[in-house]
Amino acid sequence: MSSDHQSNILSVFITEILAQAALRPEFAFLGKSPSEAKDRFLGITPGENSAVAQIASDGLNLDQKSALEILLQKELAEHGLSATIYFKRKNSFADRMAAPQNPGTQPPPNRVGPFGVKMQLRPIPGVKKVIAVSSGKGGVGKSTVSVNLAAGLAAQGQAVGLLDADLYGPSAPLMMGIHGPLSISADQKMIPHEKHGVKVMSFGFMSDPYHPVIWRGPMIAKALEQLFYQTVWGELDYLVIDLPPGTGDVQLTLIENIPLHGGIVVSTPQAVALLDAHKGLSMFEKLKVPVLGLVENMSHFQCSSCGHLDDIFGQAQIEAFAEERKIPILGRIPLHRRIREASDGGIPVVNLDPQFALYYMPIIEAVLRS
Repeated sequence: MSSDHQSNILSVFITEILAQAALRPEFAFLGKSPSEAKDRFLGITPGENSAVAQIASDGLNLDQKSALEILLQKELAEHGLSATIYFKRKNSFADRMAAPQNPGTQPPPNRVGPFGVKMQLRPIPGVKKVIAVSSGKGGVGKSTVSVNLAAGLAAQGQAVGLLDADLYGPSAPLMMGIHGPLSISADQKMIPHEKHGVKVMSFGFMSDPYHPVIWRGPMIAKALEQLFYQTVWGELDYLVIDLPPGTGDVQLTLIENIPLHGGIVVSTPQAVALLDAHKGLSMFEKLKVPVLGLVENMSHFQCSSCGHLDDIFGQAQIEAFAEERKIPILGRIPLHRRIREASDGGIPVVNLDPQFALYYMPIIEAVLRS
């Protein structure tokens, strides 16, 4: 069978599968009619091992694309056919960014910044200020700071969202005490969970907590764009974004897409953590993100029996870091069982214990002043 003939057969079967699926309630997201569903089929291209069927992904979230791919593969297999399913936008992301939002609006200039970042910014509708919480190194308590910052801002009467952008190791569901799948709006957008006065979005609501996400950079970028722009955030004063550790794909995708009001760097006081904190801070500075300050986490330990204070990781190094980089230390958070118990129990400690809320207040106040 010639490749052209096989492509024609696949095209006929795939368009018919899409048309029939559109009549089923669980696939209503394909369009209002079978013909609209058929329009999602973009064509067949040759691949290394099998033909590649291109399907328009416009308006589809990750769960919907997964369900559609399973259906297509199943239906094709029943007819002795196979194809690799590849989802793509009808227009590239650059084309959509360049298109004016209305006839009287000109698109922003496409500026290339350091590291080759395409600085074409697109605000999240309804969100006034975006605060990115970063760390160069994992395990320094960045997510704990993000959760308590968001809950603390909400306690101050602000409308707040929390976006857990760590797709490889999401922790917001546990720390905020939220479980279960997301609801979908009538226009096929994800509705964030809400608890402790904070709207919370995390990839953890859409993935199995015991199975790793093994994705390359382009897939991570597309998933993040959906979390940014396909979420019903409503009107927010602040969106706190909990970034994964490091300076990789997630950080660059965020910075090249969203205008950030400010960045916060979290580190413990020891030299090995501060070495990586230098990199996270330099990333913000080179990409012109205003840095609000540094949070010193696990600053000291206080013995619950005798009350003795012990600077386990030292203090001189973080003071030298702040002086060298000319960055204020916004807060010093102790290493304490009460904070750990609150996080594991799904309650931000700022809402649970007024004594420990005091440690986070300088950080909250710095954000409010910014």
